[in-house]
Amino acid sequence: MDENSLEAVREAERIVWAAGWRLQEEAVLARLAGIPGLACARLDPRSGVIRLVTFDGEHLGHVRRETGPAHGQQWVAVLKDRARSIGAHPGAAEAAEALARACGKIPERSG
Repeated sequence: MDENSLEAVREAERIVWAAGWRLQEEAVLARLAGIPGLACARLDPRSGVIRLVTFDGEHLGHVRRETGPAHGQQWVAVLKDRARSIGAHPGAAEAAEALARACGKIPERSG
């Protein structure tokens, strides 16, 4: 197979992966749509690494678990439609709360 063919296959794989991610995301968001307040659910039921976050059914973004020698284990919050994280937290619940605060859904903590 030549380089152009390989690149076409890679591009097709990226498109299929992105479409699969979007379908999973839509299914999870449909399940969260009727839940009042802050809610989160696994993007993939077999893996707890990425969780979608909603508030009163509105999609705010996601939290994901990161591990590594520099950080240990932490959860990062990522706003919807953005690739950049807005902070690292010790757990998924704390990251989800930070996401809701960043979106103005819950008040900032005092003290």
